[in-house]
Amino acid sequence: MRGSKALVLVLAALTLLGIACAPAQPAAAAKSGPGPKEVAVGQPVKLTLKNNGVVEHNWRAQVGSDAPMVTARPKQSASTTFTPQTAGTFKFVCTMPGHEQSGMVGTLVVK
Repeated sequence: MRGSKALVLVLAALTLLGIACAPAQPAAAAKSGPGPKEVAVGQPVKLTLKNNGVVEHNWRAQVGSDAPMVTARPKQSASTTFTPQTAGTFKFVCTMPGHEQSGMVGTLVVK
């Protein structure tokens, strides 16, 4: 990611979708509450899912032809990076059984 600005989305499961969204910083990312998360088309996005819970959680979105997904086991973190190529508004969810229905959903806006 040299020469480009990455956006870091830090996802905290069980406060899931109390998500952090901030420009990449050396040591941390600022946290923000629920609500649409915005990223830039053509810019790398790093997704980090921090699971503080006792069951597995994940984050998945269909962003144009991309389907970024990251899964974290209980008390662990996991990351992935993707570069959205399609502008639009996309739904993201935890695909574990029953999690989407219990409110683990959100909106990703790619501009």
